[in-house]
Amino acid sequence: MKRDIWIALFLLGLLLFGWPLLNIFHDSLTYYLFIIWIVYIGLIFLASRSSEREDGGG
Repeated sequence: MKRDIWIALFLLGLLLFGWPLLNIFHDSLTYYLFIIWIVYIGLIFLASRSSEREDGGG
C-alpha cells in the first residue's frame, strides 16, 4: 500500500509539472507553479504521515 501511494504521487508530479500542463498555464505560470508546488508538498506530507502510522512510528 505504501509503495502504491508513493508511485501515484510520483506520477502525479510528472503530470502536474510536465510540458502539456505548463504550456496550458503559460500566461499565469508563476501562480500555477506556486499553488501546485504547495499542494504537492502537502500531499507528500500527508503520505509520509500515513506511512508512519502504518509502520507504528510516532
